[in-house]
Amino acid sequence: MKRIRGVLVRGPVLWTLFLFGVAILLVGQAILSIYSAQQVCFMNYPSVACPSGDDPAFVRLRFAFFGVPVLWLIGIGLIVLRRALLSHSSLLRR
Repeated sequence: MKRIRGVLVRGPVLWTLFLFGVAILLVGQAILSIYSAQQVCFMNYPSVACPSGDDPAFVRLRFAFFGVPVLWLIGIGLIVLRRALLSHSSLLRR
């Protein structure tokens, strides 16, 4: 019984860990990019524009906070749907 539970949980756990890693990488890269842009803006203000809301780093940051959870939810839903369809088809064969 424990082995069956482990097999059922492995997919969603791996999906969650993968997307958590993607989100951490996106956030880290976006923060470093925004930080360096702010430094350049501070040191060379008149000649270098400061990062605005449409900066690609802010877009990546928004995607990490809003898009990745949506992808996670879609993935979990697909995993549950796949398992339900497989169990339904295995019940029909019996």
